[in-house]
Amino acid sequence: MANYFSLRQCIYSSTLDKNSSKYCGPEDAEKIGGNVPGDDYREDRPDLEKDIIITNINNLMNKCVNPIKSRFPDTVITSVYRSKTLNEYIGGSSESQHMYGYASDLVSINTFEAHEIFNWVIDNGLDFDQMIWEFPERGKGVNGAWVHISFKSNNNRKKLTLASNNSTLHERYGGTVSSSGYQHFIKRAYPEYLTEKSENAVPPVSKHPNADQVEPNRGYYYTKTGFEGSVIVKDDDMNVIYTGKSSSGSPEELIQEAKNALKT
Repeated sequence: MANYFSLRQCIYSSTLDKNSSKYCGPEDAEKIGGNVPGDDYREDRPDLEKDIIITNINNLMNKCVNPIKSRFPDTVITSVYRSKTLNEYIGGSSESQHMYGYASDLVSINTFEAHEIFNWVIDNGLDFDQMIWEFPERGKGVNGAWVHISFKSNNNRKKLTLASNNSTLHERYGGTVSSSGYQHFIKRAYPEYLTEKSENAVPPVSKHPNADQVEPNRGYYYTKTGFEGSVIVKDDDMNVIYTGKSSSGSPEELIQEAKNALKT
């Protein structure tokens, strides 16, 4: 956590901050408690033990938050750890990953859009469990849209989700929408869906930085920056469909290796 954010910042809650406009008041604050990791621990819930939660927070910072902060410098964390009582008070999910130190909410104060952070994580192959593009209709800034990202050491699903109250946005993505406005298994953030006038809007052909080099519906092959001899294959929507390593540093041979692997 030392790169950018302290443990104190990771357990901070504006709901419990007397100097915050979001302060819940002294009576509710007393009921909620101090938002301290480990306070929810029981013998039958070892995953709520203090040291385990702090380890989870450290992993989340190192694997997800620190790289994002390095790329988007004015990004801040608005919520990381939440105790069970705090989570219930603010209306969080009954099994919110925040309660285990798995998840962080991030927002750029002034400079970047939430969709830029969301898509950058996808395009750069960061490992994560779930990432949510939260309420993009709120626009830019500290009170606008944000990104929720979580990390679990041994079971990361790379699940992509849209949370929105904009019915038109959901329609353009297609698929099932929960009663609370969550739409799972999207492929990436399409900000153009917020402004597209056509009722028949479709995803752009490709989101690759070198779109003219993409083989439509067949994948795009390239060496992964920083890892000599490794290769990533992505489909037209930038979903990783193959990763592998080769003793050869030749891009052509790596491409062929990836193609051969996909045939098997």
